Amino acid sequence: MPTPSQTTAAVLVDYNVPPELRSLPVPELEPGAALVKVEASTMCGTDVHIWRGEYAAGGLSKLPLVPGHEIVGRVVALGSERRVDALNRPLAEGDLVAWSYAWCGHCYWCTIAKQPTQCESARMYGWGPADQAPYITGGFSEYAYVMPPCSMIKVPDGLDPAVAASATCAFRTIIHGYEKIGRIETTDTVVIQGSGPIGLYALAYAVQSGAHRTIMIGAPTARLDIAKRWGAEVALDVTGSSVEERHARVHELTDGRGADLVVECSGANAAFVEGMDLVRRGGRYLVIGASEPRPVEMRATYFNLRQLTVAGTMSGDISHYYRALQFLHDHGDRFSFGDLLGSRFTLDKVGDALLGMEQMREIKPVILPSAPTS
Repeated sequence: MPTPSQTTAAVLVDYNVPPELRSLPVPELEPGAALVKVEASTMCGTDVHIWRGEYAAGGLSKLPLVPGHEIVGRVVALGSERRVDALNRPLAEGDLVAWSYAWCGHCYWCTIAKQPTQCESARMYGWGPADQAPYITGGFSEYAYVMPPCSMIKVPDGLDPAVAASATCAFRTIIHGYEKIGRIETTDTVVIQGSGPIGLYALAYAVQSGAHRTIMIGAPTARLDIAKRWGAEVALDVTGSSVEERHARVHELTDGRGADLVVECSGANAAFVEGMDLVRRGGRYLVIGASEPRPVEMRATYFNLRQLTVAGTMSGDISHYYRALQFLHDHGDRFSFGDLLGSRFTLDKVGDALLGMEQMREIKPVILPSAPTS
């Protein structure tokens, strides 16, 4: 493929306004870098929060920026020191790839704690800035720059690029979370709070792992219908039930004990508080979706007297990307992963996609870097 000097991208120049189409420079490749032509990107709820300026405080998001961190693309060019992927497989022009964030590789969290997702110098995609090299570190662009510290992985053959993109945030985080909280037993009742992409991926993993019973709590109805098709024994609509009713139902299904494992994927503080009363004594609670900045009140005795194991995770390293993509490849016959995808938008319609996701009209919009519509 020819290497361009410029790329068209959807650029967020101010919060709360639609991104603008702009031409950005394609930087020269550093030795360990790569340039990819974006095949598909999918939109995450975090992109909406960034758009609304909710991460501007403390400089987390840096304007102007190219949004999008769920990306797969085809290799256009490789730096002189980038020759293989994370499995030591040769990389070549045209390969469809995904890649992790750029962890520094030499801080305490990267080297000693073996927790790169806590890296103190991490560089993430979709957060900006787009006015400083390497400029194109977001998925809503024709081309994207893979920074030298990023680990790359080939996407399995036959996997829809849009489905693969959707796994590079939501599903890899779920894989990371289940790894930390521990295995699912065949006697476990698992409650999933939140029926967005994160929650649905959490459900698929629990079902495939052989959980005795899975219960989905969420909304709207269309997402709960997906959950039922994917194997949820019970789907509880938060818009048509009370906290007390959901508590009673979960305990009815578990002989009064509560769930063995509750997975919080909704992002709402209210869900976290509710989940603490859904998990059984001695059970486990995995927190993945929490995103509200406001504090929540919780009694410390929930933890010691009830002997709860509580864990939280964010993001994932390249092993979690690999396992997520392999899961999609291996279990596509059982789970209709394409159901997670929403409408498809060109770069000039990213603003419409953001609004649609915010209003829950879109479950996971797909951004295709094709020419703008006329």
